[in-house]
Amino acid sequence: MAELANPFSWSRSRGVMFEECRRKYFYHYYGAWGGWEPAAPPEVRRLYVLKQLTGRQGWAGRVVHEAVEMALRVLHAGRDLPEAWLLDETVRRMRQEWRFSKSGGYREAPKGPVALFEHEYAIEVNAGTWQALREHVLRCLRTFHRLPLLGEIRGTPRERWILIEDIRAFDFEGTPVYAAPDFGYWTTADRLALVDWKTGSPDPEETAVQLGCYALYARDVLDVPPDRVDLLEVNLREGTVSVHPWDDQRVDAMRERLRLSIRAMKAWLRNPDANAAALEDFERTEELRICRRCNFRAICRPELDAELRAGRRGA
Repeated sequence: MAELANPFSWSRSRGVMFEECRRKYFYHYYGAWGGWEPAAPPEVRRLYVLKQLTGRQGWAGRVVHEAVEMALRVLHAGRDLPEAWLLDETVRRMRQEWRFSKSGGYREAPKGPVALFEHEYAIEVNAGTWQALREHVLRCLRTFHRLPLLGEIRGTPRERWILIEDIRAFDFEGTPVYAAPDFGYWTTADRLALVDWKTGSPDPEETAVQLGCYALYARDVLDVPPDRVDLLEVNLREGTVSVHPWDDQRVDAMRERLRLSIRAMKAWLRNPDANAAALEDFERTEELRICRRCNFRAICRPELDAELRAGRRGA
């Protein structure tokens, strides 16, 4: 079997990580590559395991997104998921995933249900905090079922639903860009509504980049101009729907932003054509607040990791 290539691509999360810390970026996208292989060197395997870690808030967001996607897929098939069943099933899955992470199962099966940062780094989280996280997830799902937007989606013919598949990439000047919306449909006014589910307090700048990518996707891939697109930011915690207008000028600015980000990333590569990178070219950030929450803390800053573990001050 031919060796699997590590192709260069772009995503919002990749861009954020590159700006946050070059060393973290290297570990995530290059150092951990191949760590799934049984014969991978121990240091590569370790990086691959750490790459899978997610904090409890990120886990909660992923759980909500998966539950909403499940509900929409069932609706698309012409059936309905009772709200009570979905809530119970979500709690059951959360408990199962939490136990898997707590037992360290992700070290043997890194692509398993979840690998929580709090468990890997022995961060003490009391039962009340975990319970509050569960209630946050349930609140988001209850809010989803009561959204007027869901009523509009239900009333939309299924053939006018789009983009509920897994994340897909689109080509941007030769670079695969991963930026598919969470959901999309054509409204009764014959406008394309692209939906982004939120579960917390998103950073406005990051949201703008994400929605800008959706507008770019609509124009360049679906051939729908910005003035026919409604970009909907739906906060499932608060039950709010924010419409973000875009036009050709803003989409062109998004294109330029992507060009600059891609160019900056490739400038750090030893061989851009082969997407080849070297560890020594990617320096560590000096902002220790970032290091405290970094998946690769134990590898990159073992002295800080030891200090935090000894003091149990959290991260």
